[in-house]
This record gives sequence, structure tokens and C-alpha cells, in this order.
Amino acid sequence: MNKETKVVATRVTPQLAELIKDICRRDAHVNPADFIRDAVREKIQRDAPELYSELFRIEKAPEGSK
Repeated sequence: MNKETKVVATRVTPQLAELIKDICRRDAHVNPADFIRDAVREKIQRDAPELYSELFRIEKAPEGSK
């Protein structure tokens, strides 16, 4: 799996930021970034399952293959 990451920044309202923090405290999310990554993955999996499965097919490919 490729360990390289990119920063994707966004602005949210104070109310949404507080809601995200509350959900992180309630659920098993380490921090807001962890929650947001999960939310984005779930959204892609739901709305574009073919892209989601392609992403993980690429990430799980054996070393040296493409």
C-alpha cells in the first residue's frame, strides 16, 4: 500500500466542527481527521462503488505490479 498522503483542507461552520468533535468522542474515531477520512470513504463507496473498488485494487496490488 502506498504510504504517501496528500492534505485536503476544507472549511466548516463552527457548529459542524463541534458536531464532528462530539461524534469523535462518542465513536471510535481518533480525531476529526480520522472521522472525515472514514466519511469520505463511505461517501465514495456509496456513490461511486466502481471507483472505490478500483482504489483498493490498486492499493492492494503486489509490489512491482500495476
